[in-house]
This record gives sequence, C-alpha cells and structure tokens, in this order.
Amino acid sequence: MNCKSAWPCVFLFAAGLAQAADPPIVISTGKSGGGYYTIGERLKSVLAEQDQPAQVLTSAGSIENLTRLDDPQSPVSVGLTQADALKYYLKSHPGFADRFIGLGEIGKECVFIVTGKDSDIHSDSDLQQKGRNWLIAVQSPNSGVAVTWEYMTVLEPAFKNTAPAFVDGAEALLQIKSGGKASKIQAAMVVQKPMAKSTEMQVVLENPKDFRLVPVKDWDLNDKLPDGSAVYTFENITVAEKKWGFDTTVDTICTRGLMLANKTKLTADQRTRLSKVMLLAAGRVVGETSK
Repeated sequence: MNCKSAWPCVFLFAAGLAQAADPPIVISTGKSGGGYYTIGERLKSVLAEQDQPAQVLTSAGSIENLTRLDDPQSPVSVGLTQADALKYYLKSHPGFADRFIGLGEIGKECVFIVTGKDSDIHSDSDLQQKGRNWLIAVQSPNSGVAVTWEYMTVLEPAFKNTAPAFVDGAEALLQIKSGGKASKIQAAMVVQKPMAKSTEMQVVLENPKDFRLVPVKDWDLNDKLPDGSAVYTFENITVAEKKWGFDTTVDTICTRGLMLANKTKLTADQRTRLSKVMLLAAGRVVGETSK
C-alpha cells in the first residue's frame, strides 16, 4: 500500500477489515438437486464474481426456509419459498412481515392434481365431499406440496374431507392405477413449473388411458399477500404439446416462487449486492422461469 501519510493507510486498512468481517450470505433452498437448490447455487456463483462469499443449505422446503430466515439464531439470510407458504407462515408469525424484503420472483409454480381415468373425481369440488374417505398424496409433511394442500384447506375448509397421505408421487400413481376406485389414494398432487418434466407428470402424459388431470377452480382459494399481490392466480395451463387422447391443458391455480432476505441479517453492502444481482443478472440466477 502506497500512502503519503499514516492516516489514509489506517483508514483503508480499517475499511478492509470491516468488509472482511461481513459474514457470508447463507441461502436456504430445498432438496439437493431440486429447482430451488439449483437457483441457490447460481446465486452463489454470481455473488462469488463480486467477491461476496455465500453458502447454500439444503432444506425440507419453503416452511423450513422461512423458519430459518426468521430465526435470529440461524445464519440463514436468504430463503426461497412459495408465495402460499409465505402467507401460511405469516398467519402464525405476523411479525416476520416487518423483517423480510423481497428480492424477486423465481418462477411460476402450479398445482396439478392427478386422478385415475375412471375416477369419480372430476373437479376440485369432488374432493370437498363428505364421507368419501379419500386420500390425496402430497409427498412429505414439510414439502411445498403439503404446505399448498394445507393452505388450500385453510382457505376452503371443505377440502379437509380429503385427507393428505404422505406418499411418494410415483408410488401414489401406482396405487391409483392398480387399485382403481378401491384404492384409498384417489388423487396425487404435484406443485411444479407448468411444463416441468417431473416423474409424476411424465407418467401421467405417457399413460392417458390410466390418468387425467383434475381442474382446480374454487374461487375461495383467492387470497392476497401483505403487498396486495395474489397468492394464487387462476389459469389455464398447458403441461405439454398436444398428445393424442390426452388433454394437455387444465384449469388450475398457480403461485409464485419468491426469493426473500431478512434485512436484519444483512449488512448494507450485502443488501446492495443482492439487489444489483437480481436487477442486472436475474436471468442467470433464475434461469428459465416458464418450465
């Protein structure tokens, strides 16, 4: 360092120490290899180009990400979540609304409910009927799918007449196919980007004689986030190119993936860096949002 006097050197050295003292940005994502995890890794890479260290943590899903982000004892300062999971979390943790800031959207995620071709389930209203004793497969209890189903039952309590079954999607589809109307599991739900080729959606699309998609149109599912934006939008979604014998469009509800930060856990410099990344390089972080 080439200084003409001691004071500028002391100032620069102190500023360097202050910058070095900033903790890494810790990003809570989702399961390893999943879409949220991929976005977290991309964000980490872009931040590294700015000499900003970051760490990516796996998680069970949106609710764990929000819990970590809200917990003052957790190092997590950035979390990825579905909009409906955020609204669900805020109902029991209203104070969190003053602690988080939105960094951007990370893609549309839609609800797809699958049933058997000959099932008695023709719309979401059938899932609300009493006395059927049906089950709907929603993966693990902490998954984004389970949170979406739980929040649907909050907005329309009649959905509670169909209970969730924490069963892997592929296993659930096998039960629906082999058990027919005798199977307790009469539906399986996935929440994904509209044209994502998940295992469940591939099975459904490749077996139109065995499965079909159930429309979800109950207006009671209409709700708002604190900023006034919709938790769910009602859309006609195309899941694949038109195939013979299978309607590849369905009316359903969609939510948004969100990137949030806890503003009390970030330095002013870190908030500025994150804001610039999501303003100038969001495409590199989020990738293709429509699939």
